[in-house]
Amino acid sequence: MKKIFRFLLVLCIISVVSLTLYIVNDYVHIVNRIDDMKQEIVAIARREEMQSYLPYIEGIIMTESAAKGIDVMQASESKYGLANKIDNQQESLETGINFLKQAIIKAKQQHCDIWTAVQAYNFGLNYINYVAQHGHKNTVQLAEQYSKEVLAQKNDQGMSEKYRYWHLNALLYNGGFLYRNGGNFFYANKVKNNVSIIKIINKIKGV
Repeated sequence: MKKIFRFLLVLCIISVVSLTLYIVNDYVHIVNRIDDMKQEIVAIARREEMQSYLPYIEGIIMTESAAKGIDVMQASESKYGLANKIDNQQESLETGINFLKQAIIKAKQQHCDIWTAVQAYNFGLNYINYVAQHGHKNTVQLAEQYSKEVLAQKNDQGMSEKYRYWHLNALLYNGGFLYRNGGNFFYANKVKNNVSIIKIINKIKGV
C-alpha cells in the first residue's frame, strides 16, 4: 500500500512539475513574440505619448492575442465596428494604443483608476462613466454588474444569459461563467496578471 501511495505521489509531483514547465515555456514564447514587436510598440507609444503605459500595452497584447496573428490588440471592432477588418500588425497597434489612450484620458478626467481604463478597453468607454458613478475604482464585482445589467444579452424573461468560461479566475470567483455578449468582467485582472508575468520573465531574461 505504501509503495502504491509513493508511486502515486511521485506521479502527481511529476505531472505538476511538467504542467508548470509547459505553462512557463508558453509564457516565455509569448514574451519573446512581444519582444519581437517591441521596437514598433515603443515607436507608436512615443507618438501617442504613451511611453509610461508600455507595461499595460504589452499586458493587453498578451491578453488579447498572446502576441499571435495580425490584429494583436484585437482592435478591429473599436475602429470599424466589425471583427477581422484590420489586415496588418501596425494598424492593430496604432488603433489599440490610441483606444487605450482615450480610455486613460477619460478615466483621469473622471478621477477613476488605471484599471478602469484597462477594463474599458474590453467594455467600451461608457464603462468609465459607470465606474465614476460607483466609487471611481474598478472591481470585479462592479465590472460584473455592468456586464450583467448594461451589456449582456437578455433572454425572453429579461434575464442575462450565462455561458461557461474555463479560466482560473472565473472558476475561483463564480464557478466559471461570463454573461453572453457582456464582455469579460475579469479582463482588467487578466491584464494585471499578465503585466506581472511579463515583468517576471523579463527579469529572469535580464531585460
